[in-house]
Amino acid sequence: MNIRARVLAIAMLAGVVAVSSALAGSGTARTLTVTSTLDGKSALPLRSPWIAHPQAGQAIAEVDFFIDGFHAWTARTSPWYYGGFGNSLVTTFLKPGIHKFVVRAVAPSGEVATDTVMASVLRAPPPPRRLAGTWKRRQFTLTISKVGWATGPSNDVDVQYLAGGRVLIGPEVMDRPEQSGTFCDLVDQPHRWVAVSEANDRSITLTPVGTDPCTTRVSVLRGTWTRVH
Repeated sequence: MNIRARVLAIAMLAGVVAVSSALAGSGTARTLTVTSTLDGKSALPLRSPWIAHPQAGQAIAEVDFFIDGFHAWTARTSPWYYGGFGNSLVTTFLKPGIHKFVVRAVAPSGEVATDTVMASVLRAPPPPRRLAGTWKRRQFTLTISKVGWATGPSNDVDVQYLAGGRVLIGPEVMDRPEQSGTFCDLVDQPHRWVAVSEANDRSITLTPVGTDPCTTRVSVLRGTWTRVH
């Protein structure tokens, strides 16, 4: 083989190697990965944002959230929040102990990536005794338990108990994918209320502090409730 033929052969071989390397690199870039804000945590507070972060630059069709193998939520738009943008993972509906939290990112091509975290959750504290139980006001029923304030079956909103009889009423406690907003939008903005017990805890009067922008929440909750049990 003359010198010119050898040079051409070497050039062709280098081109093949370069193309092969580029294809291998592009194949690696197309491999979907996902992380979440729970990564690295072995114990979770009662409330924490749970946000999935698929690999940058990848097209994503949806992100599914699983708790102990149960499909608890599906996000179809970025940012990929469990429970909707601005919501949090509220663990009051879970038993204390270790649970499995999984996010699954799905690309339009069907490619899937998962991220798994094993973490313990706290025991949800019971509500104040003066508030715990079931209450009625007009056609509405309100059940107050350790999970939250339920205005319907499995329809709990997150409530934090503050000093001076005040409560911070937040968004819905999300634990299943078909849930929607409790009062206003998908994620109700938290607002402070005052809960005053009367008649030996046989009735409570709920009043928003200032103006609660969620008018539906006001129409349902504001007023005096009578204990059923």
